[in-house]
Amino acid sequence: MSLLSKAKYNATGLILLVICAVLNGCVGDSSNAPDVSHIELDIKIRRFDQDLFALDTHQLEAGMQRMAQMYPEMFPLFAVNIIHDVTNPKETPLEAVRGFLTAPEIRHLYDTVQQVYGDLRWLERDLTQMFKYYKHYFPDKPVPEVVAIVSEFVTDAFTAGDSLCGIGLDMYLGEDYPAYLANENTKPAYIRRQFQKDYIAVRLAKAVAQNLADAPPGERLLDQMLHNGKLLYVVDRLLPKVPDSLKMGYTREQMEGCYANEQEVWARLLEQNLLYSTDARKLKKLVSPSPNAPVVFQEAPGEIGNWIGWRIAEAYMKRHPDTSLEAMLSLTDAQKFLEQSKYKPRRQ
Repeated sequence: MSLLSKAKYNATGLILLVICAVLNGCVGDSSNAPDVSHIELDIKIRRFDQDLFALDTHQLEAGMQRMAQMYPEMFPLFAVNIIHDVTNPKETPLEAVRGFLTAPEIRHLYDTVQQVYGDLRWLERDLTQMFKYYKHYFPDKPVPEVVAIVSEFVTDAFTAGDSLCGIGLDMYLGEDYPAYLANENTKPAYIRRQFQKDYIAVRLAKAVAQNLADAPPGERLLDQMLHNGKLLYVVDRLLPKVPDSLKMGYTREQMEGCYANEQEVWARLLEQNLLYSTDARKLKKLVSPSPNAPVVFQEAPGEIGNWIGWRIAEAYMKRHPDTSLEAMLSLTDAQKFLEQSKYKPRRQ
């Protein structure tokens, strides 16, 4: 029986799924969130997108100099890395910016972004709360500057060290935005589902978490799923009120199916000796975006290995409550981490 079928038709049916949603945090659980009201912070998103498109293309060099002064980190990153034409290695930053600003399709994209996201005060409130948690858990880290850009679909969220993070607003125009639908090979439905405003803070939190950690310590599934699971645990700490389904990029039904069948998923990973496998063909859908992970169950969502890694990280932190998030991220012995977590999937 498939993962979702079991979730739908197990003995206690829909009642169990409702209980699962409440007890296991399918709708977000902020009951253990620390009080951060005393942390003085007010995130203001700098509108790089608006300042860039306000430049006079007839006096572009002077305008670019002003942008470089206003955005000493962001502007070189944007002109040299984000919008640089990789097919033309000799393209200068001036040529890249001019081509970007004068392309009719990009101007239309910018206008659409302004219609949808002209006012970001609601997001500033959300990010203020997120970065208060960040400051609580990582007191020695600076709170980064947050900028909003239009990148012609190059990036949804990014960091540049500890001091800068950004949001590609053109990646959140709704799953049915025509430009996304025109590229279904690279933007399939399970990816487009995340191209909406509810995912902005989640994608930024993931970028911030990624910046805090080194690369996975090995190529085994256990190494990768625990690395990614620890990052998801950090995201969960930064966004305690956000539903788990959004953190995973799942539908609510998929998330409920995972919780209802956690024991079966873990059993399949063990039965097939996947934890210590380095076979990229078998492992890819377990730890990378994918419509499903049939090596576990035909209807199991992609990245379900990362979700199990998250559950293991939760188990570890419950048993070691004095461990800081920074210390947790530094634990690179996956086998030891698993053993010390004493992870045992809940029986439904």
